[in-house]
Amino acid sequence: MGIYIRGLDFYPAMISREDGVFRADFVDIPDCRAYGATTVEVEGNARQALGVHMSTLARFGRALPAPSVVSEGGRAADRYLVYIEGPERIDVARLPERKAA
Repeated sequence: MGIYIRGLDFYPAMISREDGVFRADFVDIPDCRAYGATTVEVEGNARQALGVHMSTLARFGRALPAPSVVSEGGRAADRYLVYIEGPERIDVARLPERKAA
């Protein structure tokens, strides 16, 4: 289980820097990533990307996986681990059914 505080989930993301651009890759969600010019920008963009990803999954009746706890394995100058606050969970069971096109 990930970090849990007052009903919030926090998802681990590895922030790395390459060619002057910061990139956030979510450990538990391989297809969800974000970019930014600064660490502050990439972390904000990561939270937005997580919300968009969750909304997209919800449209297909799926939910985000539970967040995990990751050992950092040491901080390097060009990469570090952060925990990004997840969006409010959507109860996919309460969404209207999708109609086939």
